[in-house]
Amino acid sequence: MLRRFSSRRASLYDSFLKPRLTGATRYDRIAGYFQSSLLQLASECLADIPRIRILCNTEVSAQDVRTVRQAVGTRRAELEDSLLRLAWNAGQFTHLIEVHGEPAQQRLKVLHNLLTASGKEGRLFEIRLVPDTEFGFVHGKGGVIDGSWGKTAFIGSANDSARAWTKNYELVWEDDDPASVAWLQEEFDALWEKAFPLSEFIVKQIGRLSERTVIEHVGPWKENPSPEPLLAEVPTTTELFGFWDHQKYFINLAFQEHLKYRDQAQRGARFLLCDGVGLGKTLQLGGIAKLIGTLDSLPILIMAPKPLLEQWQEELLGKLAMPSARFEQGGWMTERDEFHPAFPEKMTNCPRRIAIVSTSVVTSAPRSERNRELMEQLLERRFSCVIWDEAHKIRRANLSESRVYAPAEKKLLYQFAERLAARTQTLLLATATPVQLHPMELWDLLYILSVNNPHVLGTENALWRRVDGPEVFDIVAGRKEFDAFYDKWLYWRDPLPSPLDARSEVFDWVRHDIELHDIDSQATIADQDRIDDARQFDLEFMRLRDLNPFTQWVVKRSRDRLEAEGKLVRIEMVPYGDGQSILCSHSMEQAFDLAEEFAQALHQRVKAGGFIKTLLQRRVGSSLIAGLKTTEKMLAGKRPDEEEDPDEEADSIYPLTEGEKEVLGRLRDHLLRHLEREDDPKFERVRDVLNLTFDGLKWVDRGVLIFSQFYDSAYALAEYLLQHFDEPIGLYANSSASKLFEGGKTQSIDRTPLKEKVTLGRLKLLIGTDAASTGLNLQRLGCLINLDLPWNPTILEQRKGRVQRGTLAKRIPFYNMRYDKGAEQKLFDSLSGRIQEITTIFGTVPDFIVDQWVTDMLEDKAWDENSILNIIAEREENPFTVKETIESLETDWESTAEVLNRHVAFRELLAGW
Repeated sequence: MLRRFSSRRASLYDSFLKPRLTGATRYDRIAGYFQSSLLQLASECLADIPRIRILCNTEVSAQDVRTVRQAVGTRRAELEDSLLRLAWNAGQFTHLIEVHGEPAQQRLKVLHNLLTASGKEGRLFEIRLVPDTEFGFVHGKGGVIDGSWGKTAFIGSANDSARAWTKNYELVWEDDDPASVAWLQEEFDALWEKAFPLSEFIVKQIGRLSERTVIEHVGPWKENPSPEPLLAEVPTTTELFGFWDHQKYFINLAFQEHLKYRDQAQRGARFLLCDGVGLGKTLQLGGIAKLIGTLDSLPILIMAPKPLLEQWQEELLGKLAMPSARFEQGGWMTERDEFHPAFPEKMTNCPRRIAIVSTSVVTSAPRSERNRELMEQLLERRFSCVIWDEAHKIRRANLSESRVYAPAEKKLLYQFAERLAARTQTLLLATATPVQLHPMELWDLLYILSVNNPHVLGTENALWRRVDGPEVFDIVAGRKEFDAFYDKWLYWRDPLPSPLDARSEVFDWVRHDIELHDIDSQATIADQDRIDDARQFDLEFMRLRDLNPFTQWVVKRSRDRLEAEGKLVRIEMVPYGDGQSILCSHSMEQAFDLAEEFAQALHQRVKAGGFIKTLLQRRVGSSLIAGLKTTEKMLAGKRPDEEEDPDEEADSIYPLTEGEKEVLGRLRDHLLRHLEREDDPKFERVRDVLNLTFDGLKWVDRGVLIFSQFYDSAYALAEYLLQHFDEPIGLYANSSASKLFEGGKTQSIDRTPLKEKVTLGRLKLLIGTDAASTGLNLQRLGCLINLDLPWNPTILEQRKGRVQRGTLAKRIPFYNMRYDKGAEQKLFDSLSGRIQEITTIFGTVPDFIVDQWVTDMLEDKAWDENSILNIIAEREENPFTVKETIESLETDWESTAEVLNRHVAFRELLAGW
């Protein structure tokens, strides 16, 4: 029988819903939108119904849904969990709780109780999410109810809010005719089959938010500091995939070490983070800086190469809600793009607790009075924490085999780092390539960490400090072993290993036996006799190679190992075009020859690094426009825009000689004539690639991220593509240089709306410069094009990592643009066949291989695969494998109910120096 209900005539709750649910035995409900439904579903009247199934709608990427559907087994479960996490984050439930307060929390508490009780005592309460990619946005609402009185079905406008059933104007039609009930049941079952069950993560979050309490002042947190209240609701957690376990492990490890030495003015956490590319070093280090900066009032300093300064500032703000200021052009630029000038007597008047400074300040200090003054004023400060990114550039000059064991000939960065280490409590160094020429480089970094901190390398006479010969490195590489406990004790006693993990926790008991405190790091030779016999027995079977300063203070994880253990979801990068280089016309060959002639002239005259001398060759290889503009700037005596910063201690190339200017003039005229005749060959190839098909979709329809090292190339490519594609194009670059090309117009735009357009699927062509594009949420961009081949191939790996970080697991095609002639092709030929072999030994492609190649190229020395093999053979003895750090995590950040008020946490870091 058909019955019609109108809220104008009577309360829908009293006249319909309550009578039907009372005594019901089963309830199948198509509820509507996930966000509002979850907050309203938890009616007490549901608690008495034995079997309840509820369907909610959610918006997710069709491509991501397809990826999940195609997977099987544990991989399917991993992908499904990631997809549902995105759906949960899109609901912004933390914000809803803040808006609706206690009533919303009570409803979530009832909902959590219903979910966790499901499966017990014959009860079933299940919620599934149906993606809008299956049937469109699920706006229709209805339900099937079974009771002792029979079955009935209903449809109507009412959602599951109390307001809908009691206050809104709503209409409901009920029909208990068996055909009508069967019809609606069939609709429900069709949606149910395509829907995803709530994940364990979502259930935990419902429970967490139902119990959520906010610490309104920082004081109580400081009394019992821990990472969870401060990091549980940062944007990384609430907007993306959250912290991975290996990241949480290191953040917690370093923070606990900092707390251990909290009362020691010159001691703190000391670690070298050597994670592989794409594992989130910046996020981990930033998380630690947030914790220490909120805990302590002393300044925090981040040292990084110049191109990374904005990346650091953007990631701190966008992923961790941290304000900061970076030093540039004689002042401090805040996260709000407010410029605070730095005066000569007060260069360190940083307006934020966290300062980000370029390492080029140090390398250019001999030539810049301003930078020298900043460097000296920094060394007069005391810091709670110093973070140094790309720390492998802190190195001695004498790394050749014949001189490596002599006293260190300290380069500028080494000297500065050593002095800076004495001015901070916690010091964290980071690099993916700690060993390039000799393991002495790794020891040097440990030495920097050890300044005023004897727990790293021991006291002045410790055996680990004796590097006038190879013995220390032979022990760590496993080439030299000690069987007798006495011999091992001579090394272990100074420094006494810290109980950081299961392998080293025995030394917690050793300290107890010989009556030392946890911060004591030196024992005597005689103390071995005071160690409990059972523990001595355990130590007899422990190898010195497995527990030493290198394994204690170097934290290293690889993506391959984390993927193999199921801690990261594997993402397949599918190469395109490696066998299809761009044919080089005679005109292009002439351009490359002129650029090379200029580089060789500089090589004969200037004491500068290869990256400075070959700048013009790289820009011509990127795009003709970039080559032309660089040529014009050089002729005008101007320094080209610094998209890269090799941190070289080098002389300036200016003033140019008349002969060098003559070569540049010929190159400028040649490039102008070429551009008047035809388009850039690389741009034409990009257009062709965008029309390729991958997995049934055109690249342009899947969404494409195009990387270039140079802004001039990126801008010119955007203008070119605008003429050939009816698609908006985003240019993601530094500061105010970001643009949106749409409808024949070009407008300046902030990076945030560009990212939002990508996330919403409204922008499918994004061109980014290397210096700006970190931290992008790229889950809607399914393809990668490298417009230029960076001469350090590690950058290629970093570009892949940026796509991998922001996406649900999938197959991602990528295309490397290169000419079949010129320096770019020579490098590709030299390295491509051995990239895997090189990265197996070194972890990534180290600088020295590219540096050697550049030098040999400028001196007309031919390279082939044998050249690489010779270098590898020379180095195979020295890059001993630094053992992987195996993470063990006891805390579950996702379940944290107590959080520090995010506005309070933000204000703490707004304090200046």
